Amino acid sequence: MKTLVQGLRYSLAALAMIFAAQAQAIMLEPGDADYTSDSNSTLHAGDVETIFGTSDLELFYKSNVGGSEEGPFAGSYDTEYSGDPNDALIFYTGGDSIVCPECYLVVKDGEQPQYLFDLGSWDGTANLDLQNFYDGPGGAISHVAIFGKSMVNVPEPSALILIGLGMIGLGMARRRVAH
Repeated sequence: MKTLVQGLRYSLAALAMIFAAQAQAIMLEPGDADYTSDSNSTLHAGDVETIFGTSDLELFYKSNVGGSEEGPFAGSYDTEYSGDPNDALIFYTGGDSIVCPECYLVVKDGEQPQYLFDLGSWDGTANLDLQNFYDGPGGAISHVAIFGKSMVNVPEPSALILIGLGMIGLGMARRRVAH
């Protein structure tokens, strides 16, 4: 019985860590950018490839101020803009998520520098909290875009929970048979 209680405690702790990870956010500001481009034209996958010295990037998600979204992950993410807008929050809404062994974020304004961020450590579900972009007069975010290499799906948290509980159950059943 003691082993069962310990197993349940470990399962609950694992669940808490999974859901806590979901609520985390990555805050990005202009000073955190890995690269700044003075180009006024919209950067495409080839431009980002050249900047970061990589290849085979594609647009995963793009959100334009005013509501339109595009890319294969448009149904999995949403972006809320605030301020002029000089702030944005990109958040995962469900479904397939972006996996980033190699992903890049572009924050663009029509006349100001564009900021590029390497999102290689992003898990695809943590919020991207963009703060203090184009604070001065005449600047505002026009769109945000995420480019990446592969379209690998991350299992839903519920699937991970079921796998974890199944493994615990198998371990407990094995101990019961051994005694």
